[in-house]
Amino acid sequence: MVLGGFVLLHLGNHVAGFAGQDVHRSVQLALRWLYRGWPEPVLLAACAIQIATGLRLIWLRRSIAWSSALQPLSGAYLAAFLAIHVFAVLQARLGGIDTDLAFAAAGLHAGAWKFFFAPYYGLAVLAFGMHLSVPLGRRNPGMARMLVLASTGLALGLVTLLAGWITPLEIPAELIRAHGRTP
Repeated sequence: MVLGGFVLLHLGNHVAGFAGQDVHRSVQLALRWLYRGWPEPVLLAACAIQIATGLRLIWLRRSIAWSSALQPLSGAYLAAFLAIHVFAVLQARLGGIDTDLAFAAAGLHAGAWKFFFAPYYGLAVLAFGMHLSVPLGRRNPGMARMLVLASTGLALGLVTLLAGWITPLEIPAELIRAHGRTP
C-alpha cells in the first residue's frame, strides 16, 4: 500500500507536468514532505520488499501457462524498473542533482538514449496498470480493460511530455551531457 500510494502520487506529479514544468515543480515540492526525510527509509524498504517478494513469486510460479503470464511478466518488468530507477534517483541526489521533470526528461533529449528511455518509462507505466489489472479483472473484467487502456494512454502521454512535445521543457545542458555516451 505504501509503494502503491507513492506510485500514484508520483504519476500524478508527472501528470501535473502537462500544465508545464513550473506546475510540476510546485506539485513536487508540495509532495516531497510525504516521502523525504523519515518516510524515505519506509518507502525504500517497501520497494525492496516488493521486488524481493515479487521475484520470489515469479520463481515459484515459473512454469505457468502463457495465458496467465501477464501479472508475472509485468511484475518482472516493474522489479527491474524499480531497481534501476531508485538507484539512478538516489545516485543523482547524492551528486546534488535535483530529480525533477528535467532530470526525468534529459535521457529523451540525449541522442540515441531516447531509444532506451522512451520504452523504459512508457513500459513502466503500462506494466503498473497491467499488473494491477489482473486482480481487478477477477472481479470486474471491464474495469480491468479500462485500467489497461488508461495506462496505455498515460504511458504515451508521459513519454510525449518528457520528449517535450506537449509543453516546452527547460533541461540543463549538463543533465543531457550526463548521458554523453550512446547506449
